[in-house]
Order: sequence, then C-alpha cells, then structure tokens
Amino acid sequence: MRSRFKLKILSAPIFLIAVATTFFASADAAPAEEPVGIKYSRQEIEEKWRVRIQSFLDKGVIPIIDLESFLQRQNDDRALKMTSRVMDELGVALISFSGTAVGDRIERYRWGYYIHEVVNAHPDRFILTTNVGANHNWWAQRGGRPGDYIDQLESHVRGGDYPFIGEIEFRHYMAHPHCEAGKIHRDIDLPLNSPNGHRLFQLCSESGVPFTIHHEPEDHALAALEEMLAAYPKAKVIVGHFGLVRDRERMKLFVPERVTRLLATYPNLYFDLASNEPGSRYKCASPPPLDMVIWDEDRRGRQTDTLKPAYRKILTEFSTQFVSGLDFGSANRLSEKYLRLRIAILHLIMRDLTDKAKHDIGYRNAWKLLTGKDWGAAH
Repeated sequence: MRSRFKLKILSAPIFLIAVATTFFASADAAPAEEPVGIKYSRQEIEEKWRVRIQSFLDKGVIPIIDLESFLQRQNDDRALKMTSRVMDELGVALISFSGTAVGDRIERYRWGYYIHEVVNAHPDRFILTTNVGANHNWWAQRGGRPGDYIDQLESHVRGGDYPFIGEIEFRHYMAHPHCEAGKIHRDIDLPLNSPNGHRLFQLCSESGVPFTIHHEPEDHALAALEEMLAAYPKAKVIVGHFGLVRDRERMKLFVPERVTRLLATYPNLYFDLASNEPGSRYKCASPPPLDMVIWDEDRRGRQTDTLKPAYRKILTEFSTQFVSGLDFGSANRLSEKYLRLRIAILHLIMRDLTDKAKHDIGYRNAWKLLTGKDWGAAH
C-alpha cells in the first residue's frame, strides 16, 4: 500500500523466499486439470436453487445467497461438510465459490475445475463460479494468448456454463496476513479502464453474466469505475466490500452523497456486503485505523453495532443494488468460527432495514443477477 501508513513487513531475506516460493512452487511441473462437465442443465440447477431458497422462506427465515467466497482443491471435503452444516443452521441457501488455478505463473495460467466437481456433488448449494482474478498472469495484465487468464475467462464464460464471474482484482490492498508475511505483491493497482478491464466489461455486456471486482474506493478508482459504468451500461458490476475504507486520505470521495449519486445514475452498479464488523481496524497500517465507514459512533468515537443513518438510508432506498457476501474460504478464512462471524455481520447490517430490503439483499437481487428473472417469476 503506497500511502502515509507504515507497513508491517518482514525482513528482506524472508520476503525474497516468500516471493520465490510463490513464483516457482507452481512451475511447469504442475499438470493441467482435465475439463469437468456439469451434470445438470441450467434449468435443473436453477430449480434446485429455487427449492432450497423456498425451504428457508417456508420456515420464516430470510435466506442468504453469498456471492463472494473462495475454495481451493486442497480444502477437501471436510471444509464442504462444515460449510454445509453451518449453511443449514444459519440460513445460507447458496454460496458462490470462486475457483483457483492449478498452476499460477506469469507466463501461463492453468484453469482449475474443482468448483465443477463441487457443483456436481452439491448442485442445490453451490454456484458454478469462474476462477478468481487474483493470479500472477492477471496481475501482469497479460492477454492475447490461449494461456492467459483473460483469454481463458472469455472462452469459459462464452461457453455458457458459468452463471457468475468471481472476484477480479483491480485495486487491492494487502490484508493483515499479507503484510505480516511481507507479501507486498498483494498490493495491486491495476487500472479499471485498462485494455483487459475493457475486455472484461465487454465480455459481461455481451454475455449478461455478472461479475465482482475488488476495487478499493480510492478517488482515482472511483473515477475509473464511473467511466466504465457509463461505457458499458449492460455490464452488471458488483463492487466488493461495501463501506471498506482503509485509507481515508486517498478515499475522500467515498461518502454517502457520492455513493447515492452513483447508485442513482448507474442501475448496473451493485455492491456486496462482504463487509467488516464494528470496530474493525486495518492492521497493515500503524497506527491501525478503523476500516469501516458504515457504522455509527458513540461520543468517544467508538463504533457501535448500528448503521449510520445515511448508510441505512442508502441500503433501504437502493436495496435492489446490494447483495450478500461472506468473503469466506481463502487460506486464512476457512474456519467455522470465521464463517459464523461473517454471517453474523450480514445479519447485523440488515437488522434495522425494512423487510423489503432484507429480502432484496438476502437473496432476491442475487437470484435476478444469476437467473435474469425476478424471484416472484420463479414460482
């Protein structure tokens, strides 16, 4: 993160070892995976989704469709069993697990098919989602060859199997484990209006498949977002982690008035609520600042568990442009405790909203993005 903040990183020798491991552990020796087909038609899968969603509604529970989580092959069936048990207990109907590469290096990206296997085994719980746009080939903005991530993404999405494109990174700050481990390559700053950015937006305009971007709301990033939303009005764009503001000097434009104008002007803009709890701090900076702006504060400046009135108003008035997100499943975010925390944060955000907003954010908006149909038309 290039800012006034002091980063907490390890010594140079350890950092170099970490980088070397990242670049060479997945070298050419890693075999490409065989493609895996989906056993069910889209109509069959959507019907299974509908039945599961309705099962929660019949019990008086507002179901959640999570559109931001991740799963790697090495997480194996134990992670799925735990996830399924918590989903049933806490009302999570569907989870979108983004896949990951088999081999990840700048020269060549190897597409992973583990999520196909997960969906074939549990078509009523998990959404077939593309490989995540967080890899060395994408960060290097390669394109134009069959081995490049953006070229493979285009091919897979145009093939018609994927109803959703997982998170694509553009502006991404290091998370706490990254800065503690000296992984400064996770500080990503890619222009949204780059050639590959245009390819992504064009792909989604033509296919109708929605996608999520990780795009920290720095002032320049918000300007680029508005430019692309205007240029591609048919592209359904979900910006992840609503209200996450980790450097307020660089993010002065992310205020309720600007957010309101963006949502009112661009109906193709959505945000997900893969957001942090009250009092959460960005630990890569020193001193660690509060990193969420949606929570109200008491007289001592401590965040409470209540939304600021301006953000509660936004979530209510523009409830059709927000979706749920858990940000669950990456290496440091796979525990049952973490999953329960993320679900609790979603419920806390929605607690004081209207019933309509709760249903919109919980599942209706995601349903429409994934199927192209209003929930009422599903019956």
